[in-house]
Amino acid sequence: MALRKLIKEFDAYLGEKESILERDFKHVAEKIELHWGYDEFYPFIEKLMVDSRNRRRAGFPIEAAMELTELSYIHEKLYPRKK
Repeated sequence: MALRKLIKEFDAYLGEKESILERDFKHVAEKIELHWGYDEFYPFIEKLMVDSRNRRRAGFPIEAAMELTELSYIHEKLYPRKK
């Protein structure tokens, strides 16, 4: 299932644009789908966005990083972290 089909708010965010994550980072999109709605989403998405390794990484293009940020915001709104 595509992220935009699973998450209507993400579909609205993208509008007519294609998702960079779904197009260029399918493995990441699939893992987001697996974690969506669960507490495990938070550490997963944070690992993607914060480099904690000692080696150099290419990182995500800005458009993909913006999609990750938006997905994180949507998830927090729909499934707030448990305290």
